[in-house]
This record gives sequence, structure tokens and C-alpha cells, in this order.
Amino acid sequence: MDNIREYKCLCCGAPLVFDASEQNMKCDSCGNVFSAETLEQLDMAQKVESMPSKYDWNKYEPRDFDSDSAATLSDYSCPSCGAEVIGDITTGATVCPYCGNTNIIKKQFENNLMPDYLIPFRLDKKQATEKFEEACKKLPFLPDSFKGEKRIAEMVGTYVPFWMFDCDCEADISYSAETVTSWSDSRYNYVKTDYYKLLRSGKIEFSNIPVDGSRKADDAYMESIEPFDCSDAVNFNTSYLSGFVADKYDVSAEESIERANNRVKNSTEEAFRSTTDGYSAVVPTSSRIAFSNGKIRYALLPVWMMNIKYNGELFRYALNGQTGKVAGKYPISKAKKWFYFAKMYAAALALCTIGYAIYLVI
Repeated sequence: MDNIREYKCLCCGAPLVFDASEQNMKCDSCGNVFSAETLEQLDMAQKVESMPSKYDWNKYEPRDFDSDSAATLSDYSCPSCGAEVIGDITTGATVCPYCGNTNIIKKQFENNLMPDYLIPFRLDKKQATEKFEEACKKLPFLPDSFKGEKRIAEMVGTYVPFWMFDCDCEADISYSAETVTSWSDSRYNYVKTDYYKLLRSGKIEFSNIPVDGSRKADDAYMESIEPFDCSDAVNFNTSYLSGFVADKYDVSAEESIERANNRVKNSTEEAFRSTTDGYSAVVPTSSRIAFSNGKIRYALLPVWMMNIKYNGELFRYALNGQTGKVAGKYPISKAKKWFYFAKMYAAALALCTIGYAIYLVI
């Protein structure tokens, strides 16, 4: 008796019986009909989805700088915020890319983890400044003095440490969906709702998923200036640091895995969700996501850091060293803001007055 299986209706939960005339499983309660193949697919999907998600990342094996590379590098530390960056030995006085402090202390280089690769800067300082000014022009409430007085205290080209994740992802996701159809006749308005069970299963390959390895770098800023073009990546060479600094990572690969898992999971769910268009509503009901062949690499990515002092407040910005995409918080001119809304209100009031006048004429 333990091997006897009872099939339930997916719509109302009543028992299904085999209908010989239709050669399908039928629900006598609500009248819905299901093929045996559909029921088997649903059963298999439920078994797969009941399995736990699996996240399989290989342990990262670090490598240190060789003696020749280490000899050409120096450490710089910020006594204000605690940032530690690396530069070549020719780097003179500089500022902290994170807080703008100018009292940077130069000290003996201490060997640390050598990057697997880096992406060189495409934009020099002048081009990065122009990109930032272009972004400012698109902000209607930005104070004129902020744009015009050139209050950029310092812009520092910084190689920000990132952990780069590659993996193969396999997922099984189920959704409840519905379509709503409405129509009318001379007597009534009608609404018909059809309900569906959607199954999605497939594989996605991910490469170079970035997770920044610096606690001082704002995660939201770093994600906002993505993507980085990894086709420009080159093997690490100290010559690329000439004129720039490189931040030391203070978030380990192991500490970054949870964030990488979330990024892969969210991207997978978004990709699968894009295949469910055409329904009035779609709601995920269950999912299972498994990673395999997970690889972790350490990379340095190009970011221009800016600290702009304005009205006693420090505004921080990050700019993609390849594309010029900017992330940051901007000051708002209250006068411009209120003038804009007053102008909109006056325009709306004028339209209402014209409409009322037309109505009187008619």
C-alpha cells in the first residue's frame, strides 16, 4: 500500500482520476485535465527543488610578489582613515583616495598578495575630470558654485582590489502565473482569470563576477560604476602602477563568497524571470540553484577617486577608469529645486485656467 500514489489536482487539490475517453488525468471537482507527461514533469521538478542549493567554490591559493617587483614598490598609509595603498617607489606626495587626507605616510613595502591580473586605466586625469563635469551638467538641481568653482580637492587614480568569481550555475525555478481577460456585452462585464504553473530549468555560465575586496570602498558605488571590460585584463606588472596607487585588500576571498553567491543567485533569478513574459502576474514559488566549477581570482580594477569639499561637507565620488561612469552623492540647490516646482505649478495652473476659459466659451 505504501507504493500506491495519489495524484492531486493542481488547481483545487481534489483527487485526479484517469479519463479513458480523453486519455488524461481529470479532476471531477473543477473539471481541469492534465496529461500524464505534465504530472511527471511536475513531480520531477518538485523532487529537484526540494534538494538544497549548492555553492561550490575552489579555495583560492594566494601568491606573493617576487623580489624584483617588491623592490620597486612602497607602502603608503593614511593616519586619518587607516587606508593602506601601494605605489611605485617614485610616487611622491599624494592624498588618500578615500578620505582626501594629504598627510600620507610612506613606509617600507611589506609583501602581500600579488594580483592575478589587472585592468589598466583607459582615462587619464583630464579625461576623467571631463567625464565628471559631463555628469554634473545633467543634474538640474546642482548648485552653480559646485560646478563652477572647481572644488575638486584631488582626484586619485586607484586600482581597487576585487575578487573575481567564475562558475557554472544550474537552476530549477517554479512560478505561479495568471492571465486576466475581460470583455463586455450589453448586460454584463466579464473577467476571466487563467492560472498556470511554470517550470524553468537550465544552465548559465558566469565569468568575472566582481566583489570589491576593500572595506573602505563603498560597495554601492563600486557596483554602480560597473561593468568593467575584462577583455582589457593583463598580467600584473608594477609598471602599470606608475602614476597610480593600488589599494590593499582587507576583505578576504572567503569573506566575499556570500556576496558573490547573492550576485549569482540574483542574476540567475533575473535571467529566468525574463523568460516568463506574456502573463498578467508571475510569482516565484520555489527555486534551487547550484554552482559548480567555481573559481576565484584576485584582480585590480581602475577607479578614479574624488573628494570634493563644498560648504563644509565632503562629497565622495568613484569614476570607472575605463568608461567614465560616475557614482556618488551630489549637493542640491534648494533655490533651484523650489524654483523648478514653482515653475511647474505655474504651468499647470495656466493650463487649468485655459481649460476653464474654453469651457466657459463653449
